[in-house]
Amino acid sequence: MKVATAASIAALALGLASAGIAQADQAYYPEVVTPSTQTRADVVHALRVAQSQGLVTEGQQPDYPQLQTNGPTLSRAEVLRQLTQAELAGQVVEDNTPLHP
Repeated sequence: MKVATAASIAALALGLASAGIAQADQAYYPEVVTPSTQTRADVVHALRVAQSQGLVTEGQQPDYPQLQTNGPTLSRAEVLRQLTQAELAGQVVEDNTPLHP
């Protein structure tokens, strides 16, 4: 009898806890619905136009924001030289505190 009672209490507690977690999730993170103004056909057509203009290639993965760079503007030696000059001028403060305690 004691085992059945303990099992019932444990099951009830687990059920209440999961219901509370589900309610908490809904209370703090409401679902945001943004209806589309375009049909699927419109989107497919816009994609085909962009592909024909060379703006999108097959299998391209967009990485936003995309930075247009032509390579580094300073060499490694130049960056190290600037760092040394900044350290000598007292413009660099070293903080040796660990990021994670």
